[in-house]
Amino acid sequence: MRKAKKSKQQGLVFQEPKDYELDPNAMIQTFDLTKIYNITEGIEIRALNGVSIDIKKGEFVSVMGPSGSGKTTLLNMIGALDNPTSGAVYINRTNIAHMDDKQRTNLRLKEIGFIFQFYNLVPVLSAYENVELPMLFAARTKQEIEKNVNKFLDLVGLSDKKDHLPSELSGGEQQRVAIARALCNEPSILIADEPTGELDTKMGMEIVKLLRELNLELNQTILMVSHDPMVGALAERILKMRDGKIIETVDTKN
Repeated sequence: MRKAKKSKQQGLVFQEPKDYELDPNAMIQTFDLTKIYNITEGIEIRALNGVSIDIKKGEFVSVMGPSGSGKTTLLNMIGALDNPTSGAVYINRTNIAHMDDKQRTNLRLKEIGFIFQFYNLVPVLSAYENVELPMLFAARTKQEIEKNVNKFLDLVGLSDKKDHLPSELSGGEQQRVAIARALCNEPSILIADEPTGELDTKMGMEIVKLLRELNLELNQTILMVSHDPMVGALAERILKMRDGKIIETVDTKN
């Protein structure tokens, strides 16, 4: 039987995952994941409703569903941006659901790379300086920083534009910088939230194909949210969500 444990967040009760079966090959596992937002007294939104998923190391998985289905909430739980109301989130066989803010910040810095819809580049910094930022926060050595920044800018095809400011780059190039930045600390997981949302169809497909190439070349585990069926289909598996639940899993390799 699982023991209930009070969280620091008022009104939330976590369940100790005593009897969850961990897969030694899994990079991400969630068990009975629930997230409830209390809007006002007596009114709540159940954004996640008992979600259990298993993503192996090196898999490229997309999450699809209508607006409000729980896609971004699921990414926030797996990316250690928020705590679940109940259930467990395992990253590399470590339960992150009970971590405090400092532990979660450290996890995000070292184990998880984020790619956002709006790039989130610092406008006054060059492409090189944007990519090196996470490594500076992680206190990596100067040699490590120089090596990785150049390596990943080259991987995304921007080694000749490392001195350019974001305003001097196209939308697709800015997203490539964001991808290099997400990879620079060599994270276990890459989380992409609508990475093609601000791009036209052609450029969007190029970005997702690049992610697929990086997935294959680096054996990088990627979890991506997308509203575009053509984009989602480039992943190995599609998790379809509705009303806070996984309603279908589609294997695109078959």
